[in-house]
Amino acid sequence: MSKLISVLVFLTIVVINFVPVKDTDFGWHYRCGVELLQGNPCMSNTFSYYLADYQAYYPSFLFDALTAFTYDAIGFNGLSFYYALIMVGIFYLIYLMSGKKLLASALGYCLVLYLSEGTLGMGWRPQIVTYGLFIFAYYFLSHRPFTIKFLTYPILMLFWVNTHSGYFIGIILYGLYGLASFIYAVWKKISWKSLGLISLIGLGSILATFIGPFGWKVYVELYRHMVAPMNTMIAEWVAPSPMIMIFIIMIYLITVALQIIRKKTSAFQLLTLTVLGIMTFMANRNTPLFYTIALVQLLPLLPNFKKNISPLLLPVFIAIFMATAIIQIQSTVSFNKSWDAYCTRYPCDVLNNYPQLSGNIYVSYEYGGFMIWQKPNSKVFIDGRMSAWDNGSGEYAYQTYLKILQTQPGWNELLKEYNTDYLLIGQGTFLDLLLDKEAKEYGWEKVYENDAHAVFKDIEINPPQRD
Repeated sequence: MSKLISVLVFLTIVVINFVPVKDTDFGWHYRCGVELLQGNPCMSNTFSYYLADYQAYYPSFLFDALTAFTYDAIGFNGLSFYYALIMVGIFYLIYLMSGKKLLASALGYCLVLYLSEGTLGMGWRPQIVTYGLFIFAYYFLSHRPFTIKFLTYPILMLFWVNTHSGYFIGIILYGLYGLASFIYAVWKKISWKSLGLISLIGLGSILATFIGPFGWKVYVELYRHMVAPMNTMIAEWVAPSPMIMIFIIMIYLITVALQIIRKKTSAFQLLTLTVLGIMTFMANRNTPLFYTIALVQLLPLLPNFKKNISPLLLPVFIAIFMATAIIQIQSTVSFNKSWDAYCTRYPCDVLNNYPQLSGNIYVSYEYGGFMIWQKPNSKVFIDGRMSAWDNGSGEYAYQTYLKILQTQPGWNELLKEYNTDYLLIGQGTFLDLLLDKEAKEYGWEKVYENDAHAVFKDIEINPPQRD
């Protein structure tokens, strides 16, 4: 009976994480994957006409290739399954680190999913791979004996650096492990010889991140994101609200206090939780990491009630699993198979009803990836790759995009300077409201609109014949 409950719990975790792909960057990741599989990896900017010569070093090659191959073979359902597989893998690691406390692990992990909905709820995206690899790396460093197996950490970093730019978190984590090891060496809990080996493996892990199409320049991209004001441009980079910060502080204090009381604290655990807490204060996107690590540090301190109540919970788990499976699988499969459902988030109606849309197109930031996917022969002004791209004068691509959308001084000159052919903008934006009244004065003509979007064409495209 206990095994049956375990199976149902793990299946339930799979099912609740079988979610649609909602990441607005899917389109450009897919397009890069297609080109990579054709032998033309995305090594330069070929998708946008703004900052066309900009050289970025975003290393998502393995993720992009897997995404394109899977989508072309079995569609969105395959990508939803990948997401569920990674998430149940993370749950399994939590279960192991909890001392195999199944029910507590399941309840705690569902709470993490709920608290991190804004970050984890978008389905298949490279950030999820980083989430999974980080939890695996933490498990590997904190729960495996120090043996020759640690030599595999550089291999992990080699895979990580060619999958997502979040690889640097793996380097930070190993750095914290090295710092904790130094403390243990001072306290004579490990030998200095072991510390030397740990340092060599750390150096090897850093060198492994240089192995890839961009080599050491992946750190240039990392530096660009560090100096760019991402928290003023992208929602995921905004700091949590004061209430969430207070909640994080409470979790941190409770976790540390219980570890001290139970005499189960360690330098590595404390350093990791502290650094993740600081990172979470800086950006919402780091909350899943903090919540998950806090959970795996708290669970071993809790009693295990499994033997007393497991038989009584079997009917409950069966009912929960069946209800969740029926609702979640049906909902996700229907969404994944329905182009109309997917298009509720994108301007598909415009593409269907105005096929003339082509050339250089100024579109919403959120639509950039979609247009790169659906309009491969056109170029967009901006997309999800470009938020930290500097135009050379201290202004970032996203800021330039907003300058145009908000009709700030010089907006039309920018569009004309970069030979914009069409504008695809939302109804009710500053730019739409202005051009509704004065389109011709600025050299534009409205050629299509629906309830959500409007399309304006540069009048100089196919100019009218004069008598």
